Amino acid sequence: MPEHVSSPNPVLVIGAGIGGLSAAIRLARLGYAVRLLEARQQAGGLASGFTLAGFSFDSGPYILLDQPGLAWAFRQLQVPNEALPLRPIDAVYHVLQEDGSVTAFDRSLTTTAARFEAQEPGSGARYAAFVRRTFRIHQLMKPLTFTNHPTPLKVLRAGGWRHVPFLLSSLGTVLEQAGLPLSVRKGISIWTHIAGQPVSEAPSPMAFVPGLFHEVGSFYPSGGMRAIPELLEATARAAGVQISYNTKISRICTRHGAVTGVETTMGEFIAAEAVISNSAGIGTYTELVQELKPTDKQKLEALPLQSPGVCVYLAVRGLNPPYYIRFKLRGNGCTAFVQPGLLAPELAQDGWYPARLIAPLDHATAASLGPEGQHQLMDELLAEPWWQENIAEYRVLHQRTTFEWGQEFNLYHDSMNPVMTAKFMRQGRIAHRSSSIRGLYLAGSATHPGQWVSFCAISGVLAANCLAEDFPRRA
Repeated sequence: MPEHVSSPNPVLVIGAGIGGLSAAIRLARLGYAVRLLEARQQAGGLASGFTLAGFSFDSGPYILLDQPGLAWAFRQLQVPNEALPLRPIDAVYHVLQEDGSVTAFDRSLTTTAARFEAQEPGSGARYAAFVRRTFRIHQLMKPLTFTNHPTPLKVLRAGGWRHVPFLLSSLGTVLEQAGLPLSVRKGISIWTHIAGQPVSEAPSPMAFVPGLFHEVGSFYPSGGMRAIPELLEATARAAGVQISYNTKISRICTRHGAVTGVETTMGEFIAAEAVISNSAGIGTYTELVQELKPTDKQKLEALPLQSPGVCVYLAVRGLNPPYYIRFKLRGNGCTAFVQPGLLAPELAQDGWYPARLIAPLDHATAASLGPEGQHQLMDELLAEPWWQENIAEYRVLHQRTTFEWGQEFNLYHDSMNPVMTAKFMRQGRIAHRSSSIRGLYLAGSATHPGQWVSFCAISGVLAANCLAEDFPRRA
């Protein structure tokens, strides 16, 4: 293990997203002095929230799909689960197909399978078998979620050799082999459309999603998704983490391949032996670190990016029960109508509720549309009648283009993270521990299988563990 010389400098964490907050708390619990540097005025990153015209909105994630993963992270951070009250979602989502038919998914597997069976005899039993099989694989592979940089060898040692064909397949192949109707396959793969990703390129573990909400459940935190970073921020402060807001980093300083500190956009140098970056995984290497081989930089810059899409924040009079999320397919993309008032009626103001109309876009399409084209797209989405069913009236409170997402949240090239393709996942994603810069570690969605808050929290814990192994604290 590397020799550590006691240093008066704190460990620095760049970015107070879910990953950065989790890393900071973990290190503070281990006895390290930690300073968390955040470019914005609040914590949470894309999982944060805000208030418009008195209505409370989440900025990013729709629901909590992986409660066990978040619970694991909370245990490592010594955060009691009861500190985050969760509301189970029974009517999870429905998908309006392009032919006008509807494919709906409930918490109950029996109810969902029966509905499919009524639409096409035999499909209900095949769907139930698909869910049971994929959930068994998920449970077998679950320990790897809590492992730093899983490799093919680690997968095999975990018993994955029995499921190599599954793991090497794309989501599209897995769904076709299950013999499910096209409408059901499209309904399951809606989560890849959110990333603007063809189902033929999506990783097979995306097939685990139905098993998660049927077998474990999906949830909405009391207070919205923003309640998670708010809880973690309060925990970080209580653990002794020093948080500096409005502090944007322009450079991670290195010398002879080792971290020496960071420099802010205001010209301040902050010395440190170790830095955890919760900034974009690609951007950390290509924009913040100077000592990077050109070939390594080219490989990172070649990774496809996931766009945040466009979002319209609404006040709506009335609700359209029972489904919390209503999707409408649009070729390889989709539109989502999210109604938190169905789960949190206390959000109402005189019969009006907050809602979001979201159109995920692939990164190239978002760039080609430009700001004007994206605003035109939002106008077109607002004019569509499908989401207005049972909605008596609506008001547009705010709109965000991908460019505004990028500017407001300091996103790398107006993206959230690399698209989690099957190939990228098999390669092990971006490692928590830098192989080229000593003392540099990464947390966040680029190091784990996607944008879920649970994955980001887990990544923060794992990055902190790597740092603690390399720089053991001395009393």
